[in-house]
Amino acid sequence: MGIDSERQRLATLLAERALFRESVVLASGRRSDYYLDVRQVLLDPEGAHLSGRLAYPLLAPSAPRAVGGLTLGADPLVCAVSAAAYAGGVHWTGFFVRKDAKKHGLQHWIEGPFVEEGTPVAVVDDVLTSGGSMLTAVERARAAGAVVVAALVVVDRQEDDGRALVEAALDGAPLHALFTARELLAL
Repeated sequence: MGIDSERQRLATLLAERALFRESVVLASGRRSDYYLDVRQVLLDPEGAHLSGRLAYPLLAPSAPRAVGGLTLGADPLVCAVSAAAYAGGVHWTGFFVRKDAKKHGLQHWIEGPFVEEGTPVAVVDDVLTSGGSMLTAVERARAAGAVVVAALVVVDRQEDDGRALVEAALDGAPLHALFTARELLAL
């Protein structure tokens, strides 16, 4: 399967299994007439494989040594991208950014082995709307000593100026989206 057919297959999976056309309240507090539960696809082995295969070549030019994001939305994508990189002969560790600092032990915000001052990282998430999750992940990764060299989302809803806010926080590092919501809604 070539990259175009892999992209089409992932789009189909997302439209069929992750797109719910009903009125919901989003994390931002805003009401929407559709909801994207991308984890329904990313936690499936085929969806994980395809998302990793599509994300890896987009992030590779930035040469991260780790990939991570805010738990829980980013968790399956982190694993998929890390596995795809490894299959491509590159070792990218994964990390998860906690929503709250751990209350015991070392009380870290970050779970994973990347924590070394100056480590180049890519930050990922499942859906971009307002940008809040991505901004938190970028901030926490930098606070832990990482250099954020790229970011990627599976679906950009193209709403709430989320993309513009994230791009401003990335200071010139690229922000990739595998799909826009508009693309999936058209299927």
